[in-house]
Amino acid sequence: MVKKVLSKDWEGAWWKIFSCACFAVINGIVRYLSGGAPTATTVLPLEVIIFFQNLFGTLFLIPWALKLPIHTFKTRYVSLQIIRIGTAVLGIYLWYLSLIRMPIAEGVALSFTGPIFTVIGAWVLLKERIGAQRFLAILLSLIGAFVISRPDIPLTGGTHPIGFAVIFPLSSALVLAISKLLTRKLANLGESPTLLALYLLVFMAPVSLIPALLQWETPSLTQLPWLILMGVLASAAHLSFSKAYQLAEVSFLTPFGFSKFLLSILVGFVSFAELPTTVSLWIGMGIIASSILLLGYKIPLYSWANRLRSS
Repeated sequence: MVKKVLSKDWEGAWWKIFSCACFAVINGIVRYLSGGAPTATTVLPLEVIIFFQNLFGTLFLIPWALKLPIHTFKTRYVSLQIIRIGTAVLGIYLWYLSLIRMPIAEGVALSFTGPIFTVIGAWVLLKERIGAQRFLAILLSLIGAFVISRPDIPLTGGTHPIGFAVIFPLSSALVLAISKLLTRKLANLGESPTLLALYLLVFMAPVSLIPALLQWETPSLTQLPWLILMGVLASAAHLSFSKAYQLAEVSFLTPFGFSKFLLSILVGFVSFAELPTTVSLWIGMGIIASSILLLGYKIPLYSWANRLRSS
C-alpha cells in the first residue's frame, strides 16, 4: 500500500515538472515572437500572440469538451466567470510584457511572488486567517523580490538591468492571484472543478480576441507553427497540471514547482544565450522559494517555542 501511494506521488511530481517545462518553452516562444530576444527577426503584437495561443489551445481541447455532458457548461455566476477570465487574460498579457523587457530567469523568479499575493487577497477578500507562519512567508517573499529588483539602486545614482520593468511580473502575479481568488470563490459557491477549468480554457480565446483586433497583424507562415505549438503546450500544461494534483497532495508537489525557474534558465540559455550570473538573483530566488515552502508545509512553530521555554 505504501509503495503504491509513493508511486502515485512521484507520478504526480513528473506531471508537475512536465507542466513547468511546457510553460518554460512557451516563455521562450513568446520572447522570440514578440521581439524581446536579439535573435527575433519578425515581431507580433502581444495581443495577437495571446489570442492565437488561446485559440489553438481551445481547438485542441474541443474533443475533450465534446465528451462532457451538456450540464457541465451551465454556470450560475456569469459575471464572476467573465471577471475571472478577463483577469486571467490581463495577467498573461502583463507577464508577456515582462518577457520582452527582461531576461526570462528574472521574470520567472519574480512571478513566484504570486502565491503570496493570493494569501494576502484571501485574507482581505475571503477573510481567511493569516497565522505567524504565513506572515513570515509574506515577509520573506517581499524581501526576496526586493533583493532581485533592488529598487533602491536608482536612488543612489546607480542603474539596475531590470529597472522599471520589474512592475510587469509583479503586477502580473497580482492580477493572476485575483483570478485564482475568484476561482476559489466560485468553487466555494458550488461550481465544479471541471466547469471552472472548462470556462477558463475555452472562453479565454473570445475574450482575448477583443484587444487582438485593436492591434491586429496577420501571422506569417513562419510564425504560425510557433503559435500552434504554443496552443498545444498551453493545453498540455493545464491538463498535466490538473493531473498532477489528482495524483499527489499540494504539499508534496510544491517544491517541484521551482523546476519552472531552472527550466526557464535552460530555455533562455539555449535559445538566447541568456545565463543569469548575478548573485542577487539566486539569493532572492532562494528567499522567495523559502517563502513558498512555508506556505506549502505546516511547521509547528508554536510547538518549538513551547519546547524552548520548557527546557
